[in-house]
Amino acid sequence: MESRRASSEKMSPKDRIWVPHQPQDSHFHGTATFTREVERHKRSLSAGLCMVGVFPPPVHGMSMINAAVYEHLCARRVAPLVLDLAPASLSRSWCNRFSRIRKVIKSLVRYWSETSSRDTGTIYIGLSGGWGQLYEALFVLIARFRGVRIFLHHHSFAYLDRRKIPAQLLLGLAGRGATQIVICERQAQRLRECYSTGALTRVVSNAAIMGDTEPVTNRNRTQLRRLGFLGNISREKGIIELLAVAEQLECQNSGLEVHIAGPFEDNEAELAVRGALTRFHSVKYVGPRYGPEKETFWDLIDVLLFPSQYQNETAPLVVHEAMGHGIPVIAWDRGCLSAMVPPNAGLLVDRNQDFVSCAVECVLRWQRDGRLFADVSSAAGEDFRRQYANSRGSFEALLDDLCKAVACPESGDACTVKST
Repeated sequence: MESRRASSEKMSPKDRIWVPHQPQDSHFHGTATFTREVERHKRSLSAGLCMVGVFPPPVHGMSMINAAVYEHLCARRVAPLVLDLAPASLSRSWCNRFSRIRKVIKSLVRYWSETSSRDTGTIYIGLSGGWGQLYEALFVLIARFRGVRIFLHHHSFAYLDRRKIPAQLLLGLAGRGATQIVICERQAQRLRECYSTGALTRVVSNAAIMGDTEPVTNRNRTQLRRLGFLGNISREKGIIELLAVAEQLECQNSGLEVHIAGPFEDNEAELAVRGALTRFHSVKYVGPRYGPEKETFWDLIDVLLFPSQYQNETAPLVVHEAMGHGIPVIAWDRGCLSAMVPPNAGLLVDRNQDFVSCAVECVLRWQRDGRLFADVSSAAGEDFRRQYANSRGSFEALLDDLCKAVACPESGDACTVKST
């Protein structure tokens, strides 16, 4: 085990905070290995920058974005105090949700204590999509009382498709002085229409946050042989639709394979996949894929199917990753996906249409016409690089603003990271 240490001083348990580590590969090209056995560098906490939200584990889109923002700040030698509100698992049970209450209370006490010792500061909150915003509103209330600068990062469309009470309360408490961070122009428009915040709004694509360097397409795809699904496996994430696509393609003797990667969120999803494995020769389950194994998965598949119906879905990282590897995407048209997947780089299925029939028709067309599929694959990679280039400047400006008036360490690393 190796360590990069910013300080050799012995730390007390209360000085331990969450810090991610990702060995070898970049944020974009692999999934991080995370550890909480990390020491805080005392000088970095004098910066007065605090991050509140969910951090890995468990691993999902919002926790990965929060982790990536943290690491970008560390790269600037500014390590915020991190107050991790993540539940114990991916389960959506009420028991798991209520288990967060103790963690929230401890974090609120810690934040109150930290802000009482300084005149100013900054708080960055990665917002939940539902009732968790009531917890986050308490941090906003303390921040307003202490005169702290507030940055709210929106990761969900659940309260933008329809006006919701928790969001209305939180945004009202934040006031017009808060900075609202959104992922696409459509999200910014819905935020204005639903809540009339009047606050400064920054549009920052996840493509810029998750990419350390401009990615390149791994290989030219000229023939469609394998479809893929990568993510947390559940009904909400579209596993039933995916298996229906596999069934129709096998019934038509297409010869295409469907590879499924990811952890199961519940027994229902696992039973559905296990059952399909016994009925269909074309369906393969390869388990969770992280780091180099994820890279191998991207090399394996030719098209990503993303039939998610998850209400919080906004700008799924897996879509960016696939397109960065030159892999076209077929997905429901939700959240910011219309800004991520142009017509020449994949297919977005209207929510009023049947996903399965639309996906099957598109896949068979690409399979028949290799030249068309090669053009779509090339367009996917090119469009991701365009999105990355266009949004990188706005993300750097956001980091500049977060670091404004933050005291940087005089020497050494701002982060202490233990790798496994």
